[in-house]
Amino acid sequence: MAKPLQLIDYQSPPKDTLDYLRLRHYGYLLLTATWLLFIVTVNSIFEIWKYVIQPVPVPLRGTLTTWFETIDAYVIKLWCIYVVCWWWAIVSWCGLEMFRNSKR
Repeated sequence: MAKPLQLIDYQSPPKDTLDYLRLRHYGYLLLTATWLLFIVTVNSIFEIWKYVIQPVPVPLRGTLTTWFETIDAYVIKLWCIYVVCWWWAIVSWCGLEMFRNSKR
């Protein structure tokens, strides 16, 4: 197959200014943060933490206190789901933008 002709004739090849090692570290950092947030959210939704970390026994409390704790737990779970969705959207968008025209 024939190679297309160059539109611009360079005297020397252009320098690649990206630091791929740093970019790789940022990618792993983003992946790690996303997975940690995902694991915390899923464990909170299915209440798996109570099997991992046993709470200190507390005497019986009133039903009103338990009701408020339930509302707080749902608010925190919904907030984590919201954050995980945004992380997913941002990481996906960055991946598309950064690697769309990658020639490697």
